[in-house]
Amino acid sequence: MTHRPTLQQVADAAGVGKSTASLALRDDTRLLPETRRRVQEAAAQLGYRANATVAALMAQLRSHRTPKYQATLGLLNVSTERGKLKEYRTFTDWVTGCHRRAEQLGYGLDEFWLHEPRIDAERLIGILESRGIRGLVIMGVLDDGVLPAAFDRIWKSFACVVVGLGRMQPLLHSASNDQYGTAREAFTAARALGYRRPGLVIEAKVDQNVEQRFSAGFFVGQNTLPRADRVPVCDFDRTDSAAFEAWYRKHEPDVIICIHEQIKTWLAAMKVRVPRDVGLIHLDRTTGMTEWAGMDQHNDYVGVAAIDLIIGQLHRNEAGVPSFAKSTMVASEWTPGSTARQQRPR
Repeated sequence: MTHRPTLQQVADAAGVGKSTASLALRDDTRLLPETRRRVQEAAAQLGYRANATVAALMAQLRSHRTPKYQATLGLLNVSTERGKLKEYRTFTDWVTGCHRRAEQLGYGLDEFWLHEPRIDAERLIGILESRGIRGLVIMGVLDDGVLPAAFDRIWKSFACVVVGLGRMQPLLHSASNDQYGTAREAFTAARALGYRRPGLVIEAKVDQNVEQRFSAGFFVGQNTLPRADRVPVCDFDRTDSAAFEAWYRKHEPDVIICIHEQIKTWLAAMKVRVPRDVGLIHLDRTTGMTEWAGMDQHNDYVGVAAIDLIIGQLHRNEAGVPSFAKSTMVASEWTPGSTARQQRPR
C-alpha cells in the first residue's frame, strides 16, 4: 500500500519547518515568494495532497480567531472633491464594506485623497511605501472614467482595484454592482406586480458612467411589451421638474423606475399619488429608504469584493496595469416597499 506524503516530508524536502510549509502551501504573503515557490515545488514533486477534511476543519478554526495583522492597504479617493465619498449612501456603503472585509482578514486600511494640496505622484508613492502599502482600492472615478495621467506611476506600480466602474483608462481590475441585471430585475418585478407601462427616469450622465447598463437592462425588458406600452426614457434633470412633468403627462407610465429620490417629491407637488396613481421603484434602494420598493445593490458587498480582488493580487505578487482586466459584479436583490403594489387585473 502506497503511503501518501506528509506535510513534514514536504517541509523536510524544502528545508523549512512544518509551520512554514503549511503557510507556503496556503500562499501566505508573509513568506518570501521564493520560499513559497520552493515549498510548492517540493509538494508537487512528492505528490502531496492536503487532507480535505483536515483543511476544512483548520479553515473553520482560523475563521473564529481574531486574524493576525497581515499588511495595510490604501483606499484612494480620486474625486476632485474631498468629501465625495461621504456625499451618497452608495459610496459610504462601499467604504464600509472595504473596512469590514479588510478587518476580517487582518488588514489595515488607510484612506488618502489624490488631490491633497502639494501632493504629487512621487510624494504619494513615498507615503505609501513608508507605510508598507502595496495595494490600492480606488474610488470616486466619475464622468469620463480617466485617471489623472500625472499619477500614472501609481497605477503602474501598485496592485489596484477600481470600485463602481468597469470600463476606464487605464483599464484596471474592478468591482461594481451589476447595473444591467439590476435594471432588468427591477423591470421584471414591476411586471410581476401587474404594471403594464413601466417608464425609466435616469440622468444621462449617471447612465453613461456605467456604460448605459441601467438603460440597457430596462430596454431588454421593454422589448417584451406591445409597442403601445413602451414608454421612452426620461432624461432626469434635477433643476427641471417641468420637463419631468411634461414627460409624465404625455406618456402616462403606471410605474416609474428611477435612481433619483427627488422624483417622489416632484410627483407629490404634481398632486400625483404614490402608489395609487403611479408606482415607484428605486434602482439603488439603500438603508433608510424604508418606504421605497426597489433594488438593494448590496453596495457594502461591492466593497468586500474589491478587497478580495486586491488581496488576491497581493498573494500572486501582481501589480501594475493588468494585461487582462478582471471585473467582479455583485447582484442586486428585489425589496418590496409601499411605493409599488400589486395591481388589480384589468
